[in-house]
Amino acid sequence: MPTTPTRRRKRLGQQLARLRSEADKVLADASKLLRVGESTVSRYETGHSRPGWATLQALLALYNASDDERAETAALWEDAGERAARIVTPNGSPKAFRAFLRAEAEADTARVLGPLVIPGLLQTHAYARAINASGRQFHAASPERYVNARISRQARLTGPAPLRLHALIDESVIHRVVGGPEVMTEQLDHLVASADRENVTIQVVPFSVGSYGTMSGGFTIIDYGDPEDPPAVYLEYPAGGAWVENVNDVRQFLDMFAEISSAALPAGDSMELIRSRVKALG
Repeated sequence: MPTTPTRRRKRLGQQLARLRSEADKVLADASKLLRVGESTVSRYETGHSRPGWATLQALLALYNASDDERAETAALWEDAGERAARIVTPNGSPKAFRAFLRAEAEADTARVLGPLVIPGLLQTHAYARAINASGRQFHAASPERYVNARISRQARLTGPAPLRLHALIDESVIHRVVGGPEVMTEQLDHLVASADRENVTIQVVPFSVGSYGTMSGGFTIIDYGDPEDPPAVYLEYPAGGAWVENVNDVRQFLDMFAEISSAALPAGDSMELIRSRVKALG
């Protein structure tokens, strides 16, 4: 199975390609030195493969890399060796959605607007199963795999470098009883528990706000915290999804999220509202 390039490996590959170009070398030069095909060197530069340490040092010598360039490349090589959180990808998932899962696994920050359902990173197993059951026409073949895929993503919220998540949830979402009172109570309790994490911020957009944003659906802003990897926006819909990467368009989503966040209830008040819904369901 071909290896999918990660952002960490891509950064290393881009560095190697730049050094080769600046040294006025071509793929054939590196291929001859390493005694491998040009396609192998190309895979290093596209991020599909990570060269071994000895191979890296040979390339740096060929490219006459300076001490600073060697140190920078070594750091990129180390970073490229880190394994991203493992996720489960459902069979038949659209290409754009698979790309979104990879991006989410490597991101530093995710800002999510959930106008219809609890965002996937905050769903309980039972809630996710109920959502999946209602949309079975789109993934009837392996419903449990879709649920497990959604839940597996939540590993990004824990660990030594957890994803920072800021979720805006419409008040209608906490009122809609998905899966029955017991399932919904568990889900709301899970939101309250999740909000206790330092890396998770949850705000409810109350009915009193009226219209907000475009009122055309939810979106996720993925940010890597690196100037060379600008934020991007993922729009998900039942039959697939789409990326928004144009700088000006992404800026509009960033501004929209900030405006909605300002209008939403503060985190503490949001938790009080969610707790009141738990009491009402009990």
